[in-house]
Amino acid sequence: MDNNQKELDGKNAPNRPYTRGGQRTGAGRKAIGVTRKISLTLPEKYWAEIDRQCERGDYSVSEILRSIVEDYLKEADLV
Repeated sequence: MDNNQKELDGKNAPNRPYTRGGQRTGAGRKAIGVTRKISLTLPEKYWAEIDRQCERGDYSVSEILRSIVEDYLKEADLV
């Protein structure tokens, strides 16, 4: 077994060279916009409906709220 193979086996994992991860051009999830943290107060019945939508499909709270905002802005002809 040559030195390169030894570096890649599981026994010497801490000593092996890094071949994955890290910052690379084009790596990672593609941005869909700017992330801003907000606090949103809604009536409990609204949150209950958002939670129901999340449970029924493969949607996150962020995806549901993003869709609502995008639809509103398009209908208002603001974007």
